[in-house]
Amino acid sequence: MTRCQACGKEETAQSICSVCGKTYCSDHISRQNHNCFVDPRGVNMGGTRVYTKTYGSGAAKETNPPKADYYDNDQFEHRFGYTATRSPPLWKKIISSPTYIIILICAFMQMIALGAVIFDNPILIYIYNSMVLYSDWSYIIARPWTLITHMFLHSATDIFHILFNMIVLYSFGRYLEKLIGNKSFVMMYLISGIVAALGFVLIEGNTGVGLVGASGAVFGVLGAVAVINPNLQVLVFVIPMKIKYMVVLYALISVLFIGDGSMIAHAAHLSGLLVGLAFGYYYRNRLRNQMKQNYHS
Repeated sequence: MTRCQACGKEETAQSICSVCGKTYCSDHISRQNHNCFVDPRGVNMGGTRVYTKTYGSGAAKETNPPKADYYDNDQFEHRFGYTATRSPPLWKKIISSPTYIIILICAFMQMIALGAVIFDNPILIYIYNSMVLYSDWSYIIARPWTLITHMFLHSATDIFHILFNMIVLYSFGRYLEKLIGNKSFVMMYLISGIVAALGFVLIEGNTGVGLVGASGAVFGVLGAVAVINPNLQVLVFVIPMKIKYMVVLYALISVLFIGDGSMIAHAAHLSGLLVGLAFGYYYRNRLRNQMKQNYHS
């Protein structure tokens, strides 16, 4: 037997509200008929709930119920970031998503890189080189902005470099920003990229090797998603697997091939991944606490 959270009626089978997670009878399962947590104080209810206890039966009687416009005016769609009736314009989707903005910035910087190579333009070459991070502490101290700008640049001669990073970012970035929020996503992305750059310099030493690419920050996104939703199904070279196994696979590759002399910055990948795992652990616990508070409120 379960008890309705609104009227106290006990039945063998009652429904659970998909919004607030509480149990209600058939008369109160609609959101306009119970005090859903979307509007916990009932400020948009359009009426006042009054309960009269009937001793012995365990039931309760409701008088002066809320008006039907509660469902229409409770701003549910606004609070949860979408509108059920129509889709927002494309430009609004783009400017409201850090993932899309990052992809656009990377695409713009790729045009500069291609212009520098194709046209051998000295201005474009100077702009590109001024944003590359080099494995030299004195250079980083003189140009600290490269700790951030390098993650928006990619190789001008290897188109797969930017394609791989942007596809992965598009696939998991939007998912993660909806879970943790835009501000938290941007903070995590930038910190992952910065720590990835520092990890690269610590491993490489003062060799003067250049570093470009969003890989470190993207690996941070992967790490965070893997902790928050470890059983998420993904495709790795058309092979289906859970994201937690994919992250373990990438981590092993990065560890095994650090310092192999290739053009792949495995140290940066691993450093960014570790930051993402730490952020994911923090946000996973915070999301769980929020769900518990909503359930018990």
